[in-house]
Amino acid sequence: MPQGLPRKLRRVFVLQAVLAIIAVVTCMYVATVFARGQIASDWMQAEADRFWQELARDPAYPPPWTQSVNGYFVPEGADALALGVPAAFVEAGPGRHLLREPGPSQRLLVQDGPGGRLYLRVTFHLMDRVGSWSLVIAALVAMGAIGAVSWLSYRIARRMVLPVTAMASEVARWDPRQPDLGAIEPGQLPGEVGREVRLLGGAIRGLAERSQSFIRRERDFTREASHELRTPLTVVRVATDMLRRDPELPPRMQRSLDRVQVAARDMEAVVDALLILAREDEPVATEEIEVLEVAAEAIRIGATLLDELGSSAVVDLALVERAAPVLSGSRRAMAVILEQLVRNACTFTAAGRIEVVVGDDRVEVNDTGVGMDRDVLERVFEPFYRADQYVGGRGLGLAVVRRLAGRFNWTISIDSTPGQGTRVTLKFPRAR
Repeated sequence: MPQGLPRKLRRVFVLQAVLAIIAVVTCMYVATVFARGQIASDWMQAEADRFWQELARDPAYPPPWTQSVNGYFVPEGADALALGVPAAFVEAGPGRHLLREPGPSQRLLVQDGPGGRLYLRVTFHLMDRVGSWSLVIAALVAMGAIGAVSWLSYRIARRMVLPVTAMASEVARWDPRQPDLGAIEPGQLPGEVGREVRLLGGAIRGLAERSQSFIRRERDFTREASHELRTPLTVVRVATDMLRRDPELPPRMQRSLDRVQVAARDMEAVVDALLILAREDEPVATEEIEVLEVAAEAIRIGATLLDELGSSAVVDLALVERAAPVLSGSRRAMAVILEQLVRNACTFTAAGRIEVVVGDDRVEVNDTGVGMDRDVLERVFEPFYRADQYVGGRGLGLAVVRRLAGRFNWTISIDSTPGQGTRVTLKFPRAR
């Protein structure tokens, strides 16, 4: 079972615990600082009030002076500095002040009262230690509590997520044609299998069964279509061949029969391509392909099409042999692709030259036709898109041709210039 999801879940809970600890410690620190400031203010004010009360009863009562509290009283009209009051206290002025000095935190209260001014400094030795230890202890307790709760929550969540993770792992390994439905039964899944997991498993099983049904129907249709579509096309071709042998056949009828044969061949190419693509999930029976022979056959079909279009006198169709590669693949697929590329070149070339160049690892179909601009070139491989606004298209679209080539790990690329022509390259692994 993959551990990706549990690891992610663990990281999420760890992150949540860390964020919760940081939030709690921050809040406790802010609360401690606020409480210490409030306690300090109340303490200083209580010391000042007690001094003023005692001073009212005894004018000679001295200001408080202990380890934590240092007081200075300056009668009206007296010089504070001469009485030993620190200059920083005198410059501070009346009110409460925080003293920035090394050591424990200190606060200053400067207050005017009957007969003079009181300077009261309070040093928080004990309060600082108590506050720091309280904060540390509270933070440790919070960390332990949050960590324990997060760990328990993680364990519970992991037990709930484990069956879904295991189910996803099994489904990812399935062969669509033979899914292992028993692997996602509730009894085969780890962790706590709840109602939601059972519903999800049932939905996946139902989807797998429907997919198998669709695949079976597609296979049955492919077998039936392979027979039902080929049979009438064979009858058409045989009948036209017999009619063409009639020496008394008028030329006008001869041209009509040529069109019927070309149309029947186009239909056969469409049927062959669609049947090959319909079996994408099945292994393909391979054979040795002599690419030069397939290209020569495509040239013959192109010549027939040029005669039909009336362009044979102004278009030079040639086969250029630079190599004679032998591939392992589907000869019919290669024939369908090259025939379609030659048909396109013949259809969109009103005059000039068409070359089918056979190399070691590619076949190029070059023409001097209308070409394609950038917008058409960017969309030429889109399904159902046809650049037939120039002359008129026929046969398979290039989207189907590229899918057919990709079925055998071949690639198709196009380089075109408007008004100058097009080069279509079918590239395959270097062959013998």
